[in-house]
Amino acid sequence: MSKKAEKSPKKKNTAENKNKKRHSFSFSKLIYNDKYLFVLSIFLAVVVWITSSISVGSEETRTVKVDVPIKLSDQISEQLGMQYYTLQDTVEVSITVSGAKYIVGQVTENDLDIGFDTSAVSKTGDQKVPITVKNKSNTLDFSVDSVYPSAVDCYYDVDQTKTFDVNLQYDDSVVADGYVFGTPVLSEDKITVSGPKTYVDKINKLYCQVNFGGKTDLTEQFTQDCDVYIDGDGIITNYLTLTSRNDASKEVKNISVTLPVLKVVTLPVSAIFEDKPEGIDDSVFSVSYSVNNLKAGVLASADISTANIGTIDFSDLTVGTQKFDFATDSINGVAVLDNVPTVTATVTISSNYVEQVVRVSRSDITVEGAKSGENLSVTYLDDATVTVLVPRGTKITASDLSMKCDVSTRTKDNKYPVKIVVSNSSCWVYGKYVAEIK
Repeated sequence: MSKKAEKSPKKKNTAENKNKKRHSFSFSKLIYNDKYLFVLSIFLAVVVWITSSISVGSEETRTVKVDVPIKLSDQISEQLGMQYYTLQDTVEVSITVSGAKYIVGQVTENDLDIGFDTSAVSKTGDQKVPITVKNKSNTLDFSVDSVYPSAVDCYYDVDQTKTFDVNLQYDDSVVADGYVFGTPVLSEDKITVSGPKTYVDKINKLYCQVNFGGKTDLTEQFTQDCDVYIDGDGIITNYLTLTSRNDASKEVKNISVTLPVLKVVTLPVSAIFEDKPEGIDDSVFSVSYSVNNLKAGVLASADISTANIGTIDFSDLTVGTQKFDFATDSINGVAVLDNVPTVTATVTISSNYVEQVVRVSRSDITVEGAKSGENLSVTYLDDATVTVLVPRGTKITASDLSMKCDVSTRTKDNKYPVKIVVSNSSCWVYGKYVAEIK
């Protein structure tokens, strides 16, 4: 019993040691294990494939959008005297590029050379100019696959500039009874149009339309900003530029329109007599008019009681009858409504007056308005005699005449009108006289 009992622990320890040896790990043994190496190789290959796929990837595409200024000038079109016209200043171009994922993701508009191929432009008219895109990067390897749009629409033509009157269209019945519209006042009555000759030559007129917004019975002036329109067949107006005729840099799309509202009145006709001698009796001359009254429109606030047709200078009057014509459209503050384009004033000087010729000389003329230190003198007088209208029996000599020239406003030819006043207030000088002063 005792001997068997001694042997049992030894057997147990041996089994445990064998079990420990069976479960202990040895890396060195794995290295030399073919099955393990095969599995490991497959695993590493998968890892490398996944990693490379993530970091490098297969070829992919990307779209880059760029706003490109349109510039289509070239030597050929310029030599032909043509220029281009477009409906827009820029075009948004969608560019599809391809390459490795990590490269394509870095592409920007700075890596793209974008241009316009105008090589086919050789005549006027509508053109489609191709858009060209190239890779201009020194570091990124990618390809340009497509461009949208592939071309821009434009028009090539010789540039033309013309100036047109602005026609105004409005309903003249919206004024109150007893009132009419006066002559419209436009901020731009003439406008310059520039653009393709083909279209500029088709323009019939420029016009504006006044919209009263339902207003009626107007008694005061009406002001409105009106758009300017172009009348003509087959015109692409967007190719045309409208500018002020006085300022080519000022583009005009609308103008201010003012319509005066005038009260209808009947005015007696009159004229103003200039340089009428103070001592002359009204019986010496008489005046009559081809019409005595004019139907006209005046501002209700204006103090106008006569239709003043113009001025008659007494230096234009001599014995007998003289006629003077005046256009009615130039009467200040008055819009003539009658169909009377001209009023004739007939002036008759009494036969109690006669013409008297007085001899004068250059030394009789006084020079006024000379600058300090100037020594000016009369070098020439266009007539050595002066005609004076005097009552019968009156005698006038050179000493009765005051002759002056004002040179304060200089002339290029050094010639100045001679102002002549007769000391006898019942007399006046007939005609115009000129002196040369140096």
